[in-house]
Amino acid sequence: MRIWMRKRIISVLLIFVMILPYAVVATGTTTTDDLKSAQNKKSSLEKQIEDTKAQVNQLAKDSTDIESYIKSIDLKMAQVDSSINDLNIQIDNKQVQIKENQAALEQAKIESVEQYASMKLRIQYMYEHESESYIEIMLAAKDMGDMLNKAEYINKITDYDREMLVKYAETEQMIQDTQVALQNEQTELEDSMASVEAQKSSMKLVQDAKAVELKKLSEKVSQANANATQLQNDKKKQEAEITAMEATIKAAEAAAKASGGPAMNYDGGKFLWPVPNSHRITSYFGEMEDRSVSHNGLDIGAATSGVSGDKIVAAYDGVVTIAAYSTSAGNWIWINHGDGLYTVYMHNSQMLVAVGAKVTKGQVIALMGNTGNSTGAHLHFGVRVDGVFVNPLGPKYLSN
Repeated sequence: MRIWMRKRIISVLLIFVMILPYAVVATGTTTTDDLKSAQNKKSSLEKQIEDTKAQVNQLAKDSTDIESYIKSIDLKMAQVDSSINDLNIQIDNKQVQIKENQAALEQAKIESVEQYASMKLRIQYMYEHESESYIEIMLAAKDMGDMLNKAEYINKITDYDREMLVKYAETEQMIQDTQVALQNEQTELEDSMASVEAQKSSMKLVQDAKAVELKKLSEKVSQANANATQLQNDKKKQEAEITAMEATIKAAEAAAKASGGPAMNYDGGKFLWPVPNSHRITSYFGEMEDRSVSHNGLDIGAATSGVSGDKIVAAYDGVVTIAAYSTSAGNWIWINHGDGLYTVYMHNSQMLVAVGAKVTKGQVIALMGNTGNSTGAHLHFGVRVDGVFVNPLGPKYLSN
């Protein structure tokens, strides 16, 4: 009786020691898939950080280019302002010259009119008193020489009037020509002014547009720097999470290996197909399609596509070490078959066994579902040997 009780107690203790570490793993629900997902997220964050750094560098370069361009426009606008100032001075001077020339023209016209009027009076007087004048001159002359001198003087007055008329006419024409030339020059200066001012307005529009663009770039740089800081913080958190996951998995595997020693040994038998009523493989081991990492299992679709509930059976005898929910694997089950060999069943709609349960080959352990990171009703079936997932298909484990 005592021997029987002692054996009974030893058996219970062995089972307790064997189950305890797996219960810890189950509650933690940290899987290699979770770890890979975290590592992929870290890689994604690192790429985003590099992309953000490149974006910041490009934005900084763009900002520098725009600042240089704005400075060049400032310089050109300063030159344009100088040109405008020079043109204003030239136009002012030209207007003074035009006014002075206009006054000279008016004075020449007045003098010409006065000279012409005087000449007309003299001509009229001489015409009306021609004979009388000559008689008076001869009578008034003291002698012949005096008379000839006075006659010559009259002729000179007539020649002078004629020359002055010609001179005034030439002067008036010259002043009119000068006036036309000055007005043409003023028109050219005003045209130049209009062109320079239009150029300045165009530059101002470009300058304002570039200033707005520079402000937007500055805002983008600030946002990109903020994003980079946030990504760095996210990366640190992700690294801490990965470190914790690796420690959890390592501890779980060590505990599993320690407890799965001589008490349970895989005898090398052939596995049973885990979904009796469906042999439709939807994704093979190692496939990369739509994944960032290699597929570490075999996906078996539902007998009726999209419909959950197909029975899932244990591929071989063993002890359930995990029966829990994982964000990536959904409702999943691990069965320890001894010698470091495990089978994994993911995405179940319902689990029909608990941690510590001994199961036999062909026993129904769950119903197929679409839980966790899944796109349709299916079973993700995995085979794990000494901490590494291997291809379930083949002569060693499973054949379809």
